Amino acid sequence: MPKVLNGNLDALKVVLAICVVALHCKVFGGNDTAIGYMLGNGLFRVAVPVFFIINGYYLFHTLSEGHSFSKWFQRGLCMYLFWMLIYSPFYVDPATLGSLKGVLGVVKSLLIGYFHLWYLVGMLGGGLILYALRHAPTQRLITLALIAYLIGLTLQYMRVYYVLPNPFLQHFNQNDYAARNFLFMGFPFMCLGFVFAKHKITQTVTRPVVWIWLVSGTALMLAESYTNYSLRANPQLYFDFMFSLPILTPALFMLACVYFRAATSNVPAKVSSAVYYIHPLFIVGALAAGMAYGNLLALLVIGLALVAAPLLIALSKRVRFVL
Repeated sequence: MPKVLNGNLDALKVVLAICVVALHCKVFGGNDTAIGYMLGNGLFRVAVPVFFIINGYYLFHTLSEGHSFSKWFQRGLCMYLFWMLIYSPFYVDPATLGSLKGVLGVVKSLLIGYFHLWYLVGMLGGGLILYALRHAPTQRLITLALIAYLIGLTLQYMRVYYVLPNPFLQHFNQNDYAARNFLFMGFPFMCLGFVFAKHKITQTVTRPVVWIWLVSGTALMLAESYTNYSLRANPQLYFDFMFSLPILTPALFMLACVYFRAATSNVPAKVSSAVYYIHPLFIVGALAAGMAYGNLLALLVIGLALVAAPLLIALSKRVRFVL
């Protein structure tokens, strides 16, 4: 008998993947306009954290049903290495591979993930932490996750608004990976999904509560992003962490769960993964062809990614870790 899936949760994943594409294409003027800023440094930022919540939710079920964590990890690792190989021309310079600096550069890229592939590093690292703490009391899990997220949030806001007196620390904190990593983002949001599954929160929360939660979280995020825009936060720096993220993202996840729609096909989930992993190739190609960032680029890249999705899905039936 086919496994029953949540069709609305998979549909949400497709929407979130499209949000990532729109963010990377700098729709509505990107950080240079109020609406572009509130999307790119606001609402679109929910995508990857919600992915992490979903990862944590399913990881709990994977472990509770007796499946192997090592197989879960190995599949994720193979997927990561496959896509890092696909994108290797963008971070591997053959001319420098013979030098120590060149080799260290490649190792660094493999450790933190090229561009959007940091998400897979975040999932794998967050999963390892959750597996190590899987028997810990819920209160301890939530406390550790909150502390980790608050550290990342502090580093994020310091990065934008405060210059550290130590030049090395200031330089380090200007890098995305200083805060946006498996410890400060992957683990906290995966922990949320893990706890929701452990205590069956999705089966007890009511729809009115979720809607109030969702509207409140959206209002807070819009207010926070508009405040940052009004304060003329450095437009070259993005907000991966926000005070409102841990409020809005669980509500989005819950919304798909309280409006459960039974499905047996995993195609929408595969489409989401395909769009997420392949879209930077189309962005680079379009930019090289002379297109500019903006709405037209986003529409083109989304269209091309959706066209490529069936091909990747077909390939994944032969090579499972592609998607």
